[in-house]
Amino acid sequence: MFGGNGMSGPAGFILGRMSCQYSESLQRNIRQALHGAAPPHFNELEEQVRLISRLTEALNLANAHSDKLESQLEDWKDYAHGLESQIRELKDHFCRTSAHAEQVANDLKISREQEKDRAQELEAIRVNYRRLSDDHVTLTTKAGNMERRIWGYLSMENEWRKRQP
Repeated sequence: MFGGNGMSGPAGFILGRMSCQYSESLQRNIRQALHGAAPPHFNELEEQVRLISRLTEALNLANAHSDKLESQLEDWKDYAHGLESQIRELKDHFCRTSAHAEQVANDLKISREQEKDRAQELEAIRVNYRRLSDDHVTLTTKAGNMERRIWGYLSMENEWRKRQP
């Protein structure tokens, strides 16, 4: 607060300075009147009062504008704080997403290796199946041949028994 005028900031300073100048001018005029000097012209005093009034009005407007700007500055600070919070949240989300993407990539790599292992196992099973299938055909053929031989031997034995007395 400057000069006891109830205002602060640049407007208060200017108004305080003008009040001091007016007070000094008034005191000088009073002294001049008491000591016999001619008082300043009445028009001059009116002009000073009007000037002080206009300056006071201008200072009040400047203070109002300053208060408005301070309010806007606070609003922008709040907005910036909100943006900083959003940025922090986005960074956290990005970190979590990156970690999740890395985990998914590792899981995918493991799945590919497992798929490769299963493909090799399946190929081994196919090879075994073909071998067993081939063995089955071979054994079926041999069994058929052996059955014919056995029937042949049995029929020969029957013939031999019939010829035996």
